[in-house]
Amino acid sequence: MLKDDILRELLENKTNPVSGQYLADKYNVSRNAVWKAINSLKDKGYKILSKQNAGYILGDDNDIISSESIKHFLSAGNKTIPIEVYDVIDSTNNEAKRQIISENIDRKLIVAEQQTSGRGRLGKNFYSPSNTGIYMSLIYKVPGGVKEPMLITMAAAVAVVRAIESFSDIKPGIKWVNDIFIGDKKICGILTEAVTDLETGMAENVVVGIGINYSTQGFPEELKAIAGSLFIEGVSRDQFIAAVIDNLIALYREFKAESFMPEYISHNNVIGKKVRFDAPSGKTEGEVLDINPNGSIKVRDIDGTIYDIFTGEILFRE
Repeated sequence: MLKDDILRELLENKTNPVSGQYLADKYNVSRNAVWKAINSLKDKGYKILSKQNAGYILGDDNDIISSESIKHFLSAGNKTIPIEVYDVIDSTNNEAKRQIISENIDRKLIVAEQQTSGRGRLGKNFYSPSNTGIYMSLIYKVPGGVKEPMLITMAAAVAVVRAIESFSDIKPGIKWVNDIFIGDKKICGILTEAVTDLETGMAENVVVGIGINYSTQGFPEELKAIAGSLFIEGVSRDQFIAAVIDNLIALYREFKAESFMPEYISHNNVIGKKVRFDAPSGKTEGEVLDINPNGSIKVRDIDGTIYDIFTGEILFRE
C-alpha cells in the first residue's frame, strides 16, 4: 500500500525531509495520492511535519506499532519475515495457532496494539491495554520437531533480557521459568505453545508469545503491587520488538542450551529464595538451591527433601 511505502521512506530519512514530488515520481502516483496517504498516516496517529519547500518528515514522538517500522529496525537477514499488526485482537498466540492450522508457515510475527483475551501460563490472563504494551507472537518451525519446549521459553527470556540491556543500563531478573522482572515488579511474561500436526503427530511449529508492559500505567488493583513497566527513553516499541526478534531468531538458529543457559542462570532472581511449589506429593514450601543446565530447578522442601522441578510454577513467599 502507498501509505506503507511512504512510511518506509520517512523512516529511512528521519533527519531529511522527503518531498511530495519525489514520492509521487518514485511510486508513479499523483501528488494528491501522496497527500491522502500522508493524511491516512496522520489519522492513524503518526506525527508528520511538513516543511515548506522541503517535504515531509517524521516527528520525534511517534510510537505506533507498524510492520514497516518493525522491518526498518530488524537486521538485514530478518527483514523478509512476514509481519502482521492488529489494532485489537483476542490474543496474538490464538491468531498464530489459527494461522498454523490453515497454512504452512516457516516463521511469522504477529503483533497487536491491544489484546482482549491476553493469556499467560497456566491459564492466567495477561493485562493488555491499548497503545502502551508489546504483545507479539513469533511462529517458528523447528526442524525435527519440538523436543525441549521449556528451553525454548528460556531462550525467549534471554532474548528479552539482551534487548533490554542493549538499550539501557537496566539489569533485569528472570523468575523461573518465563517472567522478566525489574526490581520486584514483573514487566514481561512469555507463553510458549507447541502445535501438533494431526497427520504426523509431530509438533514442528512453536508459537512464542511475549507480552511486555512497555509504558503501561494504571494497572488494575490486583496487579498494582506486582506489575511494572519497562519504558526506555528514546526507544520505540517497534525498535524494541525488532531487537527481541533479532536476538530470538539468532538463539533459535543455533539452539544450544549452553549458548544461553549460563546467561539465563546469571539473571535469575530465584536462587536462595523461599518459595511455594508443587512437589510430587502436593503443594509445599522450600528454598530454591539452583537452576540445572537442563532448565529444571533444584528445590529443598521444609523437610530437607531435594527435588528437581521441571514444570509448574513457583511463588515467592516472605
